[in-house]
Amino acid sequence: MNQNIEVINKHLWAVKFSFLPFISEIDYKPDSEIPAYEEFGRVTNDGLLILNKDYPGYKIFKEWLPKLMKKKDKQLNKEIKAAQALKNKTDWQTVYAAMLQVEAERRKKERGEK
Repeated sequence: MNQNIEVINKHLWAVKFSFLPFISEIDYKPDSEIPAYEEFGRVTNDGLLILNKDYPGYKIFKEWLPKLMKKKDKQLNKEIKAAQALKNKTDWQTVYAAMLQVEAERRKKERGEK
């Protein structure tokens, strides 16, 4: 395994996105509309979430995503619905809601769903 890849758990890795073009273990196609340094992470087609160590909020994602990944589908979906129902979200609630959505997307890809 490339020394630039940090394996947080089997579903969550971290790497500096500025290094991605040089890491053959990760299939990464840049999004022309979003510069790599603005992406907090990306879900691969097989359900692996790769966090961007270059992203300013990386430490928050690294701390909280493993906790969210432990939740059962039912709890995750319940929290997503609750987050969607909130009208005036705080910044933290917005970030947490985004993490919930990303984890739901990751699970769908891992199961092969569209």
